Amino acid sequence: MDIVNDCALPAWIWHRERHEKRSLTLTATVRADRPIEGAAFRMALTGGAVVRWNGETVARVAESPAATAAFVDVEGFPATIPAGEHALAIEIEVREIYPIADVNAYLHERRVGFIGYVEGDGLWLPSGTNWLADGENAAVVALLGEEPFGDLAASPAWFVRGGFGDIVAAPLADPVLLERSGLAASPAEDGAWRIRGTLAGTGGPPLEEPRAERLELFYHLRKQNEWKLRREAQLRLNLAALPQATVDLGREYNARLRVVNEAEAELTVLWNGAESLQELARYDGCITEWFRAAPGETRLTLPQGMRYVRLYFLGAENAAFAAEVRFEAVQVALEQTGSFASDVTRLPLIYDVSAHTSRICHQIGLWDGIKRDRLNWTFDLYMAARSCYFLWDDTAVIRRALRELGEGTPRGKWMNGICEYTLWWLQAVAEYVFYTGDRMFALELREPLLRHAGWVYEHADPLTGRLAPEGSILIEWVPLTPAEREAGLQAIYGMTLGALERLSSDMPELGLGRLPARPRTDESEYMREDNRLAIKALGMLAGLVSETRARAFLAVYELKDPVTPLSAYQLAECCSRYGMHDRAYGIIERVWGGMLDRGATTFWESYTDAYAGDDYHDVLTTYEAYGSYRISLCHSWSSTPVKWIAETVLGLECLSPGFAAVRFKPTAVGGIASCSGTVHTPRGPIAVSWRKDEGGELTGTIRAPEGIEVVVDGIAAVVS
Repeated sequence: MDIVNDCALPAWIWHRERHEKRSLTLTATVRADRPIEGAAFRMALTGGAVVRWNGETVARVAESPAATAAFVDVEGFPATIPAGEHALAIEIEVREIYPIADVNAYLHERRVGFIGYVEGDGLWLPSGTNWLADGENAAVVALLGEEPFGDLAASPAWFVRGGFGDIVAAPLADPVLLERSGLAASPAEDGAWRIRGTLAGTGGPPLEEPRAERLELFYHLRKQNEWKLRREAQLRLNLAALPQATVDLGREYNARLRVVNEAEAELTVLWNGAESLQELARYDGCITEWFRAAPGETRLTLPQGMRYVRLYFLGAENAAFAAEVRFEAVQVALEQTGSFASDVTRLPLIYDVSAHTSRICHQIGLWDGIKRDRLNWTFDLYMAARSCYFLWDDTAVIRRALRELGEGTPRGKWMNGICEYTLWWLQAVAEYVFYTGDRMFALELREPLLRHAGWVYEHADPLTGRLAPEGSILIEWVPLTPAEREAGLQAIYGMTLGALERLSSDMPELGLGRLPARPRTDESEYMREDNRLAIKALGMLAGLVSETRARAFLAVYELKDPVTPLSAYQLAECCSRYGMHDRAYGIIERVWGGMLDRGATTFWESYTDAYAGDDYHDVLTTYEAYGSYRISLCHSWSSTPVKWIAETVLGLECLSPGFAAVRFKPTAVGGIASCSGTVHTPRGPIAVSWRKDEGGELTGTIRAPEGIEVVVDGIAAVVS
């Protein structure tokens, strides 16, 4: 049941001068070749407004941060529009604009905005560039769903497809009712549940919506603050007396609820969503929402990241209620063209959960996770994209995230306020071009590439080649000494220069020019015994540690806390760089298998190796920033095992841009005796299979699309 509608969606618009223009009039012409019935005008905006229809004032809207959060009906707008041409004008005055900090500096031209639409029988007029701003064509500030505005309450169901038009909603087929109290429940078609019972009153103060007091940096920060206030109101109720049900969606999703009130009394539904049952019960920032549905009315919630949902039903004391409750997954429509299967099930399960984690994080941007921040965080994007090239038939989400960060971040600013994040962006662009062969996109990003690379070079010491940026250095979410941070920064810089050298060699027309020399370092900066794993791994990946010393370390190192999926994956890559694939597999099994053993259905932002208690979510931490349930159990930077499995176990390594040439060199790890799978390429999927005989020799087949050169290494293979 994907939501489909061919109508254009409204966009956030403003004058071309953006927030420099705090007072303006937006106008649109409504043409009706016949009388229009059921007309309505709905809008959201920064600032206050006077709405005029054919020159007459029909509404005044006071400035409020809440006005940016939902579409509001303009009550004085005529329900019937006579045939003819009509003038709509919105006179806007703005005092408060969206705040900008270093973390979201790339949104600096989205600090004001208006979005709206006029509809009626046969009429649809969404805000866009055909509207006028002070007499000239309006400029698009953001598309529907983009930061900092995010999702808007009171949106029509089909608005879920988002401003880029590629997001779909589909029913979840296998929700499980874990527990219920004070109601009867029975399954219905398409995974829905029919719920019946007798309503209870609130058992406390009436539920009142919290009112936003200020504009927030980004959408999820606003929602987090709202949820905390709603949670406080919820806990003032006598919850034990309310009819309630707890549902397990089976896996984590970006999901929404669709509720139909099938009774004759108004129904209030209070609901919580969470990634774990512990979070559902204990977290003060747990998703907490409520809505009212009139008899026969269907209500939909905005999608949120969750696996578990708890529903409470409220209304007139002792009134009978009946409702159909359905859950829908929301994500970009992607076809999975990468696959992996083997005679040992553990690695295919890690692959599957990694792919699911990646899939559901494909939204307006490639989100770090569906529970929390919807900003494009550059390091998260770089890590998340690494699995996408092997999995999906489309990389549009990666392109728009890279474009938004690159074009939006002004000169003189580090991406997300962090020097290393600009370095990761440069690497991410280079990797995108390498795996996709998309030269046109690279040329489109030429200006931001040169701008951000130039800003980096300005901070390099001409004598030592070392970077010396102002501000703090963020390498990993584990405590690091200043010396470790400094060493890690130079390693990332060295990796960035290497990536740019390859990009420049493949595309000299970019005009990247002669790159600076690599930073001067000593391997002892990285391999000190007390250095954290992240620093050692970065030193090896950057080629700043000799092969002899790297092999000696990798042969004996045992994974231990503090560890994250970031440093664990980098360590696995180091092992495979030197042919130590079984040790790399051991790391993947230890961390990602450890998550599976603790019930993961998506892979997590963080990991703690030693804990064996009953509330794993509570003890997860990024060591420096977030604690307890604030940590996401779905984080796209943890989907990276897909890349390692495709390159090392399936044995398909991209040798030249766009998979024009590949090496087929599989490795049997973890007791695997046979496996098969596919890898996405821009020319079509490559299919491989291999088997290990009793003598340990590998034989296999590889079927590649026309135009791909195949180099076979270490296996007797049939190429077709």
